[in-house]
Amino acid sequence: MAKRKHREEQEMPFVALMDTMTNVVGVLIIVLVMVGLGIATTVKRVLSELPPVTQEQLAQLIKEMAQPKTPETPESVQKKTDDALAQINKLTAELKTIDLSDVNQSVKFMDLGEIRTKIERAKYDRDKEKKKLDELFAELDKLKKALDDIPVAKPPPPKYVRIPNPRPVPQGAVRENFLVAKGRVIYLNDRSFLEIIQKEVVKARDDLLAPNHPKITSTTPPASIKYSKDKMLAYFERARVGDRTLQAKLVALPTAPVFNLNLVPQEGAGENDGDLRNPASFFQRFMRKLKTEPNKIVWFYVFKDSVETYLTAREVADSIGVPVGWQIYAQDSYAVRLPNTTYEPFTPPKPAPGAPAPPPEIVAPKEQLD
Repeated sequence: MAKRKHREEQEMPFVALMDTMTNVVGVLIIVLVMVGLGIATTVKRVLSELPPVTQEQLAQLIKEMAQPKTPETPESVQKKTDDALAQINKLTAELKTIDLSDVNQSVKFMDLGEIRTKIERAKYDRDKEKKKLDELFAELDKLKKALDDIPVAKPPPPKYVRIPNPRPVPQGAVRENFLVAKGRVIYLNDRSFLEIIQKEVVKARDDLLAPNHPKITSTTPPASIKYSKDKMLAYFERARVGDRTLQAKLVALPTAPVFNLNLVPQEGAGENDGDLRNPASFFQRFMRKLKTEPNKIVWFYVFKDSVETYLTAREVADSIGVPVGWQIYAQDSYAVRLPNTTYEPFTPPKPAPGAPAPPPEIVAPKEQLD
């Protein structure tokens, strides 16, 4: 039994080998069949693509193939070679004689280094322009931010002004003048300043007279006394008449032999809007004093930069009940004529050649309270 089992183990590989060989042979047969079918198909396609040939054409082709071909001799090959070289030399000579001047003028050949230089220059210009654009964009962003940071402007609150009610100045009324300039209200005590200047003129009269002036007696009328312009101006320049609100300055008019007394506001003099509303301010105390004097009125000389301050002062004066008048004043200081004081010598200014005739004088409107 043991030997028979060993014999069966030796037969098993042979059967597997036969199966493998049978499979390989089958595969080869299938491949041969497929190759044969492919060849038959290709032959049919080639034959179908050939042009049709008649019996006469076929006979002619067979006849030509039967005739022997004459081989070329070395002499004929050399002759063809020489002819080809001659043709090449002829064409080369013709190419050398072609004029290329027009082509060279129309086509400019550029050196590679020159091209690179131009490219580098173009890059430099591009970077430079880009830097400028970046700066402009940065400035634009800065301006936009500044615009965004600007607060929205609000209009000032409305100012209500009472419509004036013109009425004539009372007969025999005494005016108390105020100057409204640089946002401040200054009391113009012009009568007091005139008295001071006149007293100084009387005190120093003998030193201020014009040269060769006749002797002055008690009967000499004041209007006939003539003073020296230079002496008068020098004297009062040294005297420096004034107080903490106003500085008095004597001015000789060029159009007439008379003097003006100019009252120039001192820096920071007077009271502003907030001071005017204070019951203890000088302005309110003075208004209450004038209220007790029926023949007194208040007159404002208003600079064009201080109309708002005038309106505040006017409101305070109205609340106290003091009559008020006002006018726009175009000068930078208040001027009043120094009475009975003339100077000599005086030469009237000559009219400019070709100057037009002076316009007719327009009478100023009568001063009224409002």
